Amino acid sequence: MNLRWRLTLYSALVSTVIVLLSALLIFVSLRSSLTAGLDASLREGATVAATQLAGDVGSPIGGDAAGAPVQGQLPGVTALRVYSPSGVLVDQLGAARTHPPLRAGYVTVGVERTFTLRLPAGGWVQATRSEAEVRATLNRSVRVLTLGLLPLLLFGVVAGYLLADRALRPVDDVARLAASIAASGRYAERLPPVPGQDEMARLTSTVNAMLERLGSTIEREKAFALAAAHELRTPLTVLQGRADLSLERPRSPEHYVRSLRAVRESAAEMLRAIESLLALARSHGTAPLQPVDLAEVVTQVVAAQWPAATSRGQRIHLAPDSVLVPADVGTLELAVSNLLRNALTYGREGGEIWVQSTRDGRGARIEVSDDGPGLPPGELERVVQPFQRGHGQQAVRGAGLGLALVRAVAEQHHAEFSLAVRPGGGLSASLSFPEAGLDPGSTVTRPLS
Repeated sequence: MNLRWRLTLYSALVSTVIVLLSALLIFVSLRSSLTAGLDASLREGATVAATQLAGDVGSPIGGDAAGAPVQGQLPGVTALRVYSPSGVLVDQLGAARTHPPLRAGYVTVGVERTFTLRLPAGGWVQATRSEAEVRATLNRSVRVLTLGLLPLLLFGVVAGYLLADRALRPVDDVARLAASIAASGRYAERLPPVPGQDEMARLTSTVNAMLERLGSTIEREKAFALAAAHELRTPLTVLQGRADLSLERPRSPEHYVRSLRAVRESAAEMLRAIESLLALARSHGTAPLQPVDLAEVVTQVVAAQWPAATSRGQRIHLAPDSVLVPADVGTLELAVSNLLRNALTYGREGGEIWVQSTRDGRGARIEVSDDGPGLPPGELERVVQPFQRGHGQQAVRGAGLGLALVRAVAEQHHAEFSLAVRPGGGLSASLSFPEAGLDPGSTVTRPLS
């Protein structure tokens, strides 16, 4: 059963309950009103008889001459009986088929309703009237309500289906567009915007935003795949060329050694590119976060890169502040390691590098700076894209994935990655973590030189 019919049945059920409750309320109100009118007429008849008697039970109310004035004042067909204090019937006007007990108040016996009034001087007056007219009116009302219920329910079903169809028509448009995109792959299509701020307008704008995000993701992944294929093609071409050249004719052992070394370098370059690609792919997923001390992260990364800095004559100045942030320690160390490796690779030989973890007004921050030649400000946004390097850095071996991986890790940790030119020359790269989730820590300064 589709959603339209389910909504129609739900609305029909609600309509049925509302109509039944309304009919029941009408019936109860009508019965109460008719009964109240009957009771008022009986009380009026008993009061008229009591006024006629004027406290004397022995005064006659019946007979042609005496009963005419009283009969003219009685509402409708009302029978009156007068009883002595001992309960003996002493007079009556009209005929009543029942004999209700002498008890003050209202009582129904069979189809007749009786009101009994106690006289001040003793004795009783009973006014009796048939309920047949009230019951006939109620029966007619039940028939009218029953006959009117079926058309109302049918109208409710039809109206519910039409309303459900009108309400779900934009959803059908969304479903058809999604099916069309899935079948044709044309993810550039968009839904026509719905004016207003209702649910369908929000649904349409949300679907369009999702398609926009999906389209940009697909285009980025296509560009990434093309760039990855290009980057991997270069070392593979070198491998194949070296192998073909060595197999052309017999070579000297020295030539084979040189070829194998070139093959090993190309294979190592390709392996680094593949590992960076895998790390970049994993960084787009979710990872369990736990409290990590930024001071320990930067200290371990600097210790691991210390031999590379020593070989280039570079000095690393480490200033770690102990700050706890929710992070995945493995991917965070990988990101900081890439930042430091970039500073060592593109920085000045024999230059200075600064690594610090600090707490600032917005949260916590890891910063890696160098005093190298740096980059023009116009290239800062481009070099954080996959497989992109700055002009003048093309001779450096590498896949150009380091900064792209750092930015992906920053997004995974809801942090902000920024790259800026230092006023004194060189580059400054930082990871800024939001204030939410930070724990206070003590400050520890350990400069290394």
